[in-house]
Amino acid sequence: MPKRLKVAVTGAGLKNSPDGREGWAARAHLPALKKLADIYDVVAVCTTQQETAQNAARHFGVPHAFDNVEHMLEALPQIDVVCVSVRPVHHYKVVSAALRAGKHVYCEQPLGISTAEARAMTALAKQAGVRTVIGHQSHYEPATLHMAQLVREGYIGRPLSFNHTYFVGNYIVPRPSHRQWLFDAGMGGHPGYRSGHSLDRVMSVLGCDITAISADMAVQVPERIAVDTGGVIRSNQVDNMNYLLRMHTKAGEPIMGTMQTSFTAWYGSGNHFEVYGTEGMLMLATGSSPDWNKKTGEGDPSRGELKLYGARANLREYAANPTPPERLQNQYREIAIPKKHYYVDGMDRGRGAYLVAQTWHAFAQAINKGYECSPSFRDKLKIHRVWDAAEASVEKRAWGYVDYSGIS
Repeated sequence: MPKRLKVAVTGAGLKNSPDGREGWAARAHLPALKKLADIYDVVAVCTTQQETAQNAARHFGVPHAFDNVEHMLEALPQIDVVCVSVRPVHHYKVVSAALRAGKHVYCEQPLGISTAEARAMTALAKQAGVRTVIGHQSHYEPATLHMAQLVREGYIGRPLSFNHTYFVGNYIVPRPSHRQWLFDAGMGGHPGYRSGHSLDRVMSVLGCDITAISADMAVQVPERIAVDTGGVIRSNQVDNMNYLLRMHTKAGEPIMGTMQTSFTAWYGSGNHFEVYGTEGMLMLATGSSPDWNKKTGEGDPSRGELKLYGARANLREYAANPTPPERLQNQYREIAIPKKHYYVDGMDRGRGAYLVAQTWHAFAQAINKGYECSPSFRDKLKIHRVWDAAEASVEKRAWGYVDYSGIS
């Protein structure tokens, strides 16, 4: 049986609330890793302040707390994996320190605030011979995994077109003032970095790369109420991204689609992804969000579980008994998800921590068996190149073509 992997989690401070609901590491990573105690042993947490690190260590029962990544790596050489869940502007520094120490790395997205940083970290990981994974936790949603499998197996025939939307209210609802950093363009780098999860889903499900993009991006809501001060939180960070996308299958056949990511959607519908092919269709849709009361101390509210729907075309039947196209609309059914796509038991599948646990489970498999985990740093570097093309498209008001040169 493989040994338990020793993990250090960065960015895991408890500061602004008793359960750390504002911090993704405390809200999702530590609960996920604790659930996977037979696979992982969390040996340290690290933040920029010793007090917040110690608070998190006590809260989650972690033996060591640090306020400096380099000191942590020096003091605990037995660490196998470093989780990087700090603000994007600090990813390069923390990831690089972990890679130079020869550690496997789970890094939240984006990989860095520039393609140059992403390229450097990808090269450093390859040089170190370690495994990497990016925090696109939706990659391991069971419904998404099964959708990708069905596309590969030919359920829809040859993919022709798709539409992906993501509507949430993160950038329009009132927020506490300590969340100001979320609305600072310098913290995220690429203006479209909030579209990363959606881009990963489109590329992983369809199994091919985006080759060209026509993009439009904007700051639609420049300010929102600061709930703790009564003032406003101003923003220069893009909150709406609209993409026309071109892709090609490995056989060179074209696929075309659209993608809209909006962070200014009151009561948003979450994820919706539909793919159409020569022989059928598949669709992901978010179920209704269950009730949540933040007074319970559960910092990770349930968003509802994604469901998969689909239908296959019976061409012989339609040829023998012609049917008006209008009669075929909405003629799809829910598809049951096989148990093999559920890696983790005993967690609410609608919560972010569950999907993070799914990702950590897949990462352990890759580390122990010696293969590249998806989405790896190399996969994420491709998305950075897509963002480069999107930025060029916005600037020139023309199609941008994605350059993947140098990515093996």
